[in-house]
Amino acid sequence: MKTRFFNLFFIFIGIIIGIILSLQIRAQPVGTGSSPEKQLAIQKSLLNSFLTEQESLKKKLLSIEEKLSSAKEIMEKRSSRETQKTLSRLKRLTGFDAVSEEGIRITLSDNPSVSRVDFSALNENFVQASDLRDLVNVLFLQDAKAISINEKRILPFTSIQPVFDSILVGNFQIGSPFVISVVGNPDALQEAVKVLHKRKIQIFVDTPQTITVASADNPRSLKFLSLDNQ
Repeated sequence: MKTRFFNLFFIFIGIIIGIILSLQIRAQPVGTGSSPEKQLAIQKSLLNSFLTEQESLKKKLLSIEEKLSSAKEIMEKRSSRETQKTLSRLKRLTGFDAVSEEGIRITLSDNPSVSRVDFSALNENFVQASDLRDLVNVLFLQDAKAISINEKRILPFTSIQPVFDSILVGNFQIGSPFVISVVGNPDALQEAVKVLHKRKIQIFVDTPQTITVASADNPRSLKFLSLDNQ
């Protein structure tokens, strides 16, 4: 009984192998490469299909933005002035609107004795991501109304992480010098800068008459593909 079972099993395996070999023999060979002209034509064809789909999505996005804008206008007309003022204040604090008031501008630079080419996270002569995080945290504790680093709006949950010799602020990679614009009480904000006084980096603070911090980047904004026909 066992011998018969094994014979049937091996016959079944043989049939499967035969089918696979037959399919392999009949299959058309796939080219491993093609001419540069053919590759370019394929890439352009793919880009054109992407562009067509992109145009459709762009129109849908614009339609949604128009509906959103109309809904905002209706809400503003139906809201009281006090409600509108409260909404405007909240939008500034949460980064949806620009803020332009009194404040300070802080510039952090590496010590002149070093170069970013030789960057080291252990060298105290370089501005580190931890320096920016510490400074931003203390500035918020000093009731900063708005903060930006190299013109990128910083919110309470914006990440500041090291990336080799540069720093990733949110989704943007920035490098030295780091210009921090802060809206708030200038005297209180200057006290916050003392958190970095023991560092061996360059710290410069000035107090312009007005500091403007732009709004945070719109998460709905998109960058579209473009096809170079040259």
